[in-house]
Amino acid sequence: MGNYYFLAPSLPDLVLGQKPEVSFEELKSRTEINLTKKDLPRAKIFGRFIDINNIRSQLLEEPIDPRGNLSEKELDEALLVRNILPEYVFDFLDQFDTVSEKIRQFPGLISRFFAEEIPKSRGFLRTYLNFERDWRLVLTALRARTLKRDLLRELQFEDFTDPLVAQILSEKDAPQYEPPEEFHELKEIFLSCGDDPLEQHRSFDAWHFRKIEEMVVKPLFSIDWILSYMARLLIVEYDYELDKHKGKMIVDTLTQE
Repeated sequence: MGNYYFLAPSLPDLVLGQKPEVSFEELKSRTEINLTKKDLPRAKIFGRFIDINNIRSQLLEEPIDPRGNLSEKELDEALLVRNILPEYVFDFLDQFDTVSEKIRQFPGLISRFFAEEIPKSRGFLRTYLNFERDWRLVLTALRARTLKRDLLRELQFEDFTDPLVAQILSEKDAPQYEPPEEFHELKEIFLSCGDDPLEQHRSFDAWHFRKIEEMVVKPLFSIDWILSYMARLLIVEYDYELDKHKGKMIVDTLTQE
C-alpha cells in the first residue's frame, strides 16, 4: 500500500454547496497517475457503481453520468461483447427478455453489486460499501412504510438472513419503523423535510458527507483517505448540480438504484 505524500496535500477542501476546485474527472486522472497498481482498482469501484447505474440510464434512453469508468460508447461495446464489466452484470441482464423487465428488476443488480463487491474489499472501502448498502435498505424501509408498500417485495433481492434485512422485516407490522441507532438521524431527516424533495436531499447530503468524513480521520496520506475524498467529492458535485427538478427525480429513484 502506497503513501501518497504528493496526491493528498494537492486536494482542496470540500464544502457542500460550493463548486469543488477539482472535478471528479480530474481526480480520476490524478489517481491513475499516482496510485499503485494494487490501489488503483480500489479507486475504480466508484466508477464501476456509476457504470452499473448508467446501464439503467441507457435502458431508459436517458443521458449517462460521465463520471463512470466507461464512456457511453465504451459501455455500449462492453454490453455488446460482454467484457470489461463484471460477470454478475451480464448474469443479471440475461435473466430478462425485455427492456421493461430489466428496468423493473434493476434494484436486483444494485443488490448484486454490493453482495459481490463488499466481500472483496477491505479497510475504508469495505466500511464505505457496507454503509452505502445499509442506508439504502433503511431508506427503502422508511419509504415503503410511508407509501404503504409491501416490504417483502421491496426487499425481494436481499438476503433475508442478513442482520439488517432481518431487523427491517421483523418490524414490518410495527406501528412505525425504528432503524438501528446509527440511522436514527437518517429517519429524522426523512420525516422532518416533509414533501420538499430538494430540502430532503440536501439534508441527506449533509448527513451522508459527514458520515463518510468520520470513517477516515487519518492518516492523510493513506489510500483510505484518498478513497474517502473521492466518495465525498461525488456528493459535493451532485449536490452542487442539484435543482428542484433533479431533486424530485433523485428522491423518487434513490431506492430504485
